[in-house]
Amino acid sequence: MKKGELQKGWGEMSDEVMKEVADWRKQQPKATFREIEAKIDEQLSGLRARMLSDTANQSAKAEWDNNEPGVVCPDCGAKIIKKGKKKRILLTRDGKQVELDREYAVCPACGQGIFPPGRRA
Repeated sequence: MKKGELQKGWGEMSDEVMKEVADWRKQQPKATFREIEAKIDEQLSGLRARMLSDTANQSAKAEWDNNEPGVVCPDCGAKIIKKGKKKRILLTRDGKQVELDREYAVCPACGQGIFPPGRRA
């Protein structure tokens, strides 16, 4: 996905977040500052997770070349072997799931699974 497409998607999602908060506020005219803040944080966490996922999946670290120097097991130093892309689910600070597609590798010497260079599975 191109940068402009990402920003367009984020803009549309941002518009939805603002609409959700505005609609909620109409239904909750006596909400306290803390309640408003909690609602906004709840709504923004989805946008934040989407931005994290999109940005991380566009990263150069999402893939690597087996011939790239220094692509070795962080435990034993043996050259790792690529095993193709796999999905990995991470959690944001606020508990939202972010799905990443990453190259996965295995160390033939010790069996350690590794997501992008130096990132343990």
